[in-house]
Amino acid sequence: MQRKATLDGREIVFMVALAIFLSIISAWTLPIAILLLLAIIHQLIMRAIFFGPSTRVDLFEDENWEHIQVMDGGVEIHGHLHLQDGVAPLVVFVHGWQSSSERFIERMNIFRSAGCHTLAHDLRGHCHAPDTPEWTAGKIIADLKVVLDSLDKDRISAVHLYGHSIGGFVCIGMSHSRYDGWWKEKLGTIILESPMTVYSPIMNELTSSVPFLRPLIEKMAIKGFNLIHPDAGGLKWKDVDVPHWGMPQVPTLILQAANDKRLGLVHYDALLSNWIEKVELETHLIQSLSHSNNRINEERDRLLMKWIENRII
Repeated sequence: MQRKATLDGREIVFMVALAIFLSIISAWTLPIAILLLLAIIHQLIMRAIFFGPSTRVDLFEDENWEHIQVMDGGVEIHGHLHLQDGVAPLVVFVHGWQSSSERFIERMNIFRSAGCHTLAHDLRGHCHAPDTPEWTAGKIIADLKVVLDSLDKDRISAVHLYGHSIGGFVCIGMSHSRYDGWWKEKLGTIILESPMTVYSPIMNELTSSVPFLRPLIEKMAIKGFNLIHPDAGGLKWKDVDVPHWGMPQVPTLILQAANDKRLGLVHYDALLSNWIEKVELETHLIQSLSHSNNRINEERDRLLMKWIENRII
């Protein structure tokens, strides 16, 4: 998998060695060594911006779901699929950062028992999916589109998206007009559980120790994203936050942890403050729900069953 916005480790090591050599060989080459040092710092910042997950948890191994693998441009894309007999609605689950599709099993069983096809998508660098240089949500959306295109759409009556945390960010992004496909024509509803909806607070967190560099790092991040995704149409910083990142255009259920210790309520508030009036919205702040460790939650699960009955089946 080729890097487009950053150099690999060997290239950076070579630059470091060359900078050291030039700094000691002569006073005349010292300015070049300084320029190399600045280039190295730039690369380290870029690699930090597009870093992937540092740990993997919980491989998905359940006999009720088939482990599927699709290749796209040399990239392995992994998912877990259970199809009902005949035509049925498909519910697509997109997990959070450093989480796993496996942690959706209990929720997937709710939908499977109600007669839905269910598909869990492994984000790059998570679960069974291989690591990737330059991790972006745009790559996850592209991968998920490939997986959906591999399915027999004639057996799918409607598509429903269920995103948790950054998985919610992916589902919201898929609503943007820059993404299309047969699945969009059949998109029925979106379910968002404690979703990430704006990237700006994440950047604020990443740059909390160097806030004076934040505008520069934001410019670097957008330039890098556009290098990685030249087909995105030239994104600007505003495009990493709702409403410009995307906004649901179909009935949406938001299940938000009232005491979200990972993302807080800033993402929830941003989504609601930009909501499109004509789009139906049902939202619940759930006191008993946590951002993580949420495999089973009776209050949330009752709301899911009600949504299935009224909106999906």
